[in-house]
Amino acid sequence: MIEMKPWKWVILAISAYLILVIAYLPAAHVVSYVQDNTPKLPVAMGRVEGTLWAGKVDRIITQGIVMNNLRWELSPWSLLLGTASIDLNGGKIRASEQAYVKGNISASLFNLQNISAHELTLFLPARSVMAQVPLPVPVTADGRFRVNIKEFEFNNVCVSLIGTGSWLKGTVSGPSGVIDFGNFDANLACENEQFAIQIQPVNKLNLDAKVLLSVAGKYKINGRFKPSDDMPREVQQAANFFGAADNDGFRIINL
Repeated sequence: MIEMKPWKWVILAISAYLILVIAYLPAAHVVSYVQDNTPKLPVAMGRVEGTLWAGKVDRIITQGIVMNNLRWELSPWSLLLGTASIDLNGGKIRASEQAYVKGNISASLFNLQNISAHELTLFLPARSVMAQVPLPVPVTADGRFRVNIKEFEFNNVCVSLIGTGSWLKGTVSGPSGVIDFGNFDANLACENEQFAIQIQPVNKLNLDAKVLLSVAGKYKINGRFKPSDDMPREVQQAANFFGAADNDGFRIINL
């Protein structure tokens, strides 16, 4: 039998006690502590149940975006490697008025700006998202934004990203009524430490463009578009703001 000095037994007992305390610490206590100490946190949370390792919140609201029944599982083994790896599953995939998420997000315990995602699917209501975007002209958009992320790493800047994005059943409210824009698809990547969105040209605007978005919120858009003949007259007229069309009927975007 291995003999241990009394002080080693004390340290072992205290360590075991702390592990059990953390393991069964109610998540509601942690959330309450965070909210009390960060009153400007732009997140409102409903009833929280479970522990840090596995729990759920019945509703979470941020920037006008609502998600119901968000569940999480925190891997204790990842903590031994200095990473918090969390599996998320929340919302309803077919409920267009709320958000949905499923996948894995990890964060370094030594550098909280180092965040990664793996096999993450996210749905967001277009109206709530567009309400947060500072556009020169107010736009009421509907439909849903879908983001599928295969791999993503962020460390104060966009490090690497493999994924796709879509605007599904996109509509915009115009003076003459609701305009149906259909679906838009894009490939997602990192380019020069910025988020790059390459819009695929198979859409009702024949929009073929690349959007570069920095962490600071600065953006650059380059591409071209040509509204389909079946688009409403007001869309055809709005296209004139981008200048004259070329010989193929396309207008250039350089913002």
